[in-house]
Amino acid sequence: MKLLITGGTGMLGQALLRRYHDRFEIAFTGRNRALGHALASETSAQFFPLELTDKSALEQACHTVDAVIHCAALSSPWGSFTAFNQANVQGTDNLLAAAERQQVPRFVHISTPSLYFQFRDALDIHESQTLPKRFCNHYAATKAIAEQAVKRSSLHSVILRPRGIFGPHDNAILPRIIAAVRNGNLWLPSGRNPRVDLTYVDNVADAAILAATREVASESIYNISNGEPVQLLDVLSRLFEQLGEPTRIRPLPYPLLAPVISAAEKLHHYWPGQPEPTLTRYSAALFHFHQTLNIDRARHELGYQPTVSIDEGIQRYVHWRQRSLV
Repeated sequence: MKLLITGGTGMLGQALLRRYHDRFEIAFTGRNRALGHALASETSAQFFPLELTDKSALEQACHTVDAVIHCAALSSPWGSFTAFNQANVQGTDNLLAAAERQQVPRFVHISTPSLYFQFRDALDIHESQTLPKRFCNHYAATKAIAEQAVKRSSLHSVILRPRGIFGPHDNAILPRIIAAVRNGNLWLPSGRNPRVDLTYVDNVADAAILAATREVASESIYNISNGEPVQLLDVLSRLFEQLGEPTRIRPLPYPLLAPVISAAEKLHHYWPGQPEPTLTRYSAALFHFHQTLNIDRARHELGYQPTVSIDEGIQRYVHWRQRSLV
């Protein structure tokens, strides 16, 4: 079986390559040419250094492929709608068109549970939950548009919504939190200890392979998480303990901060270059509101079973981080 992985130089793409290169014939795309060539040499996978705007190159990459796993996306708490739309909507449209022309049998789309987020507590969310009319940010809005494009395509598609992916090569969640520590203190925009879901990256990779190989109905949507909701402050304490960096977590009042953060966001939109604020409204809310997913459907239909626990995942991340900083 031949797989095409987009975003192969990202965290999830690399996990897929390293975990499955000896079980499948794999081709992958990525913008980081140096890293892409290094991964190709390490895994014997075929590297296509392309942008998702290159329609002819995408069609070449899709040639003789049995399944596409679409990981590439602009995932960030900040940025213009134009940038998110180009990466997440137009890029997906181009890839779908190329896969259709090459008659690829299966298309696995990595989406996001940010689609559910409405700045309020939400526990045990099912895939059938009605999505909001207004999404929490441009990232969620464009991923929702991309999901609709996947559903409209003629391809046999499966959509995954993995929650809070972390692990080696993470450049979004844990590094931002670690970088926010000042003089042994981490100030969080909430006095709560929200119950949240996280997912170790290898578990998401396993779910993607199951989605590419299992016989499930087209347009199926699956929530993906570690299936072990955790208290956020407990996880952060374990992380800093494993890092050997004693850190005192200090709360700040979210109800008072939220309007200030919102006003700062608006101001940053008018500043030259629209620089990212220290904290966005969405990022702050993630530290305040409970949000967990129900993954029963993925367990029963995909046969998904997380194999790496949160604790083991933290240990693996810390080990990788300490080696990479040497």
